[in-house]
Amino acid sequence: MLSTISSFLRKWRLKTNLKRIKDHIEIGDSHFFEMFSINLMKPLKNKKYVTVGDNTILDCLILFESSEGEVVIGNNVFIGRSNLICRSKIEIENNVFMAWGIYIYDHNSHSLDYKERQKDITQQLSDYRSGKLFIQNKNWDVVDTRPIKICSNVWIGMNCIILKGVTIGEGAIVGAGSVVTRDVPAWTVVGGNPAVVIKKLEGKEINI
Repeated sequence: MLSTISSFLRKWRLKTNLKRIKDHIEIGDSHFFEMFSINLMKPLKNKKYVTVGDNTILDCLILFESSEGEVVIGNNVFIGRSNLICRSKIEIENNVFMAWGIYIYDHNSHSLDYKERQKDITQQLSDYRSGKLFIQNKNWDVVDTRPIKICSNVWIGMNCIILKGVTIGEGAIVGAGSVVTRDVPAWTVVGGNPAVVIKKLEGKEINI
């Protein structure tokens, strides 16, 4: 009984969330699991933040921590219960398979300068104590951000971290638990922290 009620509430929250942000998303003939969510921070009027193609299944959280950013997801994509945190751009092409526990993060979150990080803490406290979202007035001008691109036919294993500025080439496989800090060549298997090439694939023989 409790599981039925919980499932109903999750479906209701999903439907409410998508309806609330309908002017900021463009979705084809795709499907969303109950935990799927899009969180927008101070969205700009009529700006399209998320575009999803056809025959895609999503169970992820897509989070925009400012009014900037864009997430584009193609056709025939599966993303398990993972997190896409965007301020620049995250592009996922077609026929991509992503497991659970993945974090895709297209910015540094904070400055490399410790003085700017001190200012972040002070601002967060001020916002929180005044009843605002704690990063509502964060200074993003000092934070490095670069787009991420995941090309077609990529497979990313569970609990991976994909960092800013990375392109994962077509047909590549990222092993579970990897931390990807630089571009991944097409048709390779990478793994580790930081991820390195451990095997080359013949693209024409691989069907992911």
